[in-house]
Amino acid sequence: MEDDPKKIAGAFLLGGIIGAVIALLYAPKSGKQTRKDISKTARRIRKETVTLVEDTIDGINDFADDVKDRVSDIIKQGVDLSDSAKKEVVKNLELGQKVIEKQKKRIIEALGL
Repeated sequence: MEDDPKKIAGAFLLGGIIGAVIALLYAPKSGKQTRKDISKTARRIRKETVTLVEDTIDGINDFADDVKDRVSDIIKQGVDLSDSAKKEVVKNLELGQKVIEKQKKRIIEALGL
């Protein structure tokens, strides 16, 4: 029983070595070429990542500018609405004062003062 774990471990080690040798013998490219391909792929992925990040930042900046413009428009509309509302309140107050003056005159005339 003690030999079983050693035999199993030895079999795995031997299988790993045989697999590595077969992989080296049947590899389609040399190690130098494989490293070159890995470097090219890494550079390409880096460029694509940088482009993606820059595009994302530009998109966020455009979105922020759009939101800023819309908020400015809404504030301007609010100010315009506020000005017109103020004018309407003043107009109604003046109208109310005229009505009060008329009623005051009628009451004075009715009382004979």
